Amino acid sequence: MSRLAITITLLSLLLVACGRPLSQTERKFATTLFGAELSANKVRVASFTALSTLTSMRTKRPRTACRERIWPEPTTEKVTTFTAAFVLFNRINIAANLYRPDYLPKYPSELSLPAAMLIAHELTHVWQWQNRKKTGYSPLKAAREHRPGADPYLLNLSSKSAFLDFPFEQQSAIVEEYVCCQNLDPSGGRTKRLHEMLKTALPIATIGAQISTAVTVPWSGVERAGICA
Repeated sequence: MSRLAITITLLSLLLVACGRPLSQTERKFATTLFGAELSANKVRVASFTALSTLTSMRTKRPRTACRERIWPEPTTEKVTTFTAAFVLFNRINIAANLYRPDYLPKYPSELSLPAAMLIAHELTHVWQWQNRKKTGYSPLKAAREHRPGADPYLLNLSSKSAFLDFPFEQQSAIVEEYVCCQNLDPSGGRTKRLHEMLKTALPIATIGAQISTAVTVPWSGVERAGICA
């Protein structure tokens, strides 16, 4: 997102009505990731129409992460994307076409994986803000990660880096990836490695705490077996 787009977006917030609070099921889900370190009462979720018009190009990502393998592989090397959401302090602003009054209405018995991953990613930014003395987070620092031509969400988990050593967007992407892996391949090696990394920084629940008996994936071609080996 360009600096101009960010400025316009932030100024536009002054004209937007207050968002909704988290639902009870969304709060329950959030607790499995952030425990008492997230003040759920402060969180607001709002629709933000202008977001879907903020597009950018990025290189196709390797199909190594769970979050990539639950979708069909792009047919071109360059992919056009739009901004799904952004967080300002305790407020989650979501593109109007992706906004829902409740992302997890039947959790934990049923779960839409894309919805859970989206809300987990954005709640991570709220957690970063609420715990900024530990994380060093600020909205401007996070915005600087969105450089033209760069992919701030591209994961490189081959290093031994601690969770808080990753940039802010990658921290959110790691939590998003963990939600994907835990629900599709809870016994996978990648799932366990992600959990070991996360538990050093988050009061995260044990593996299996988030798992729903009915998980909806966005693509019928998903191969669940070994997706997070």
